[in-house]
Amino acid sequence: MAKRGFWPENWGLLYSAFAFSQGIGLITYWTLPILAGALMSGLGLTTTQVGLLGTIEFAGLFVASLLLAPYVDRGVRKRVAGISVALIILINVACALLELGFSALASLRFVAGIGAGFALAVGNATIANAKDAERFSGHLTIALVAFMVIVMPVFSRVSEAYGYTGVFAALAVTVAIGGLSILFLPNEPNAELAAESSAASGPSVLLSVAGLSILAVALLFGARDTLPWLVAEQLGVDAGMSLPEIGDLFSLMYAASILGPLLLLFLSRRFAGHTLLVWTMGLTGLFAWMFTVSDGSYAQFAVGIVIWATVYFMAFALLNAVAATIDRTGRLVSAVGSSFIAGVTIAPFFGGYLVDQGGYAWLGIAELALTAAVVGLILMTVRGSQLPSPDASTPQA
Repeated sequence: MAKRGFWPENWGLLYSAFAFSQGIGLITYWTLPILAGALMSGLGLTTTQVGLLGTIEFAGLFVASLLLAPYVDRGVRKRVAGISVALIILINVACALLELGFSALASLRFVAGIGAGFALAVGNATIANAKDAERFSGHLTIALVAFMVIVMPVFSRVSEAYGYTGVFAALAVTVAIGGLSILFLPNEPNAELAAESSAASGPSVLLSVAGLSILAVALLFGARDTLPWLVAEQLGVDAGMSLPEIGDLFSLMYAASILGPLLLLFLSRRFAGHTLLVWTMGLTGLFAWMFTVSDGSYAQFAVGIVIWATVYFMAFALLNAVAATIDRTGRLVSAVGSSFIAGVTIAPFFGGYLVDQGGYAWLGIAELALTAAVVGLILMTVRGSQLPSPDASTPQA
């Protein structure tokens, strides 16, 4: 029986999967509240307009990752990864240096989203190359939160000093650093694992009940948790915090949230993946609602967002692990990234509209409704025994 050690099975594989899926593919998403605040203060945009910009960029991300997902097992990963890095850097430099109107900025952000979508598809597919996908997803998420502990205070200070132009420049630098990981990126799936997966699931895994269920959960999850994240900086301002203080809180949030994937490594040995997925999805929704309706309360906002982030990263790791275990070619976990981004694409414009029309209370109601839908979908799938546990095929000590 193989033992589950604490350290990653392959550092190079972890670096490349993390860099392309999170540090490049989703870097705009993770830094969204800082970029949104910088655009509102620097260009005088409304919440709805900033939300529309986010929706446009994430639409490009969704389209590109969805189109690439069925082909990530065909030996094209390194070539696509290089294109994505070059495209994102070029667009962010242009956004930083040029004086752009709303339409031109929206067009460029769509193109940046396409580059990010290619990176996300490649990075997520790499998770399926790991022998123990669940443990690997936990390590990847630990790397993400450690990364954001450093990035968030830096981005918030850049935003305060240089505005949105500085944030775009910081995005370009971050992507350039992450692009170095292409040296360790596998160009195709692990042949042995992919053969086992094909024998067990067949070629139509993307259209199977388990596959479609995972994609639906990813869609709703992406939409729900983007709603409060979009306005997180503004909620902090309403609670009386300065931008550097918000950046420091975000850094603390990520530092504390590293406990989430660490706890997952422990709990996954003792509880079924379904049970953990239900609880983490439900709790993230409740704590997202808590800080969304904080109404100027510093304590409620700070406690709510820290606990939300901690449980969120457990749910995020579990979702990717389930998909990677179902299909070892990487197609399903790559498609999960696309589905997640589809939810992220919908959320900014929808969330901005809700805030402009009914305030944060309306946003909180939407979060609770989406939480009920996610939990209900998982429970119905579990009753039908269609969704395998992420550790079902993994040997344990």
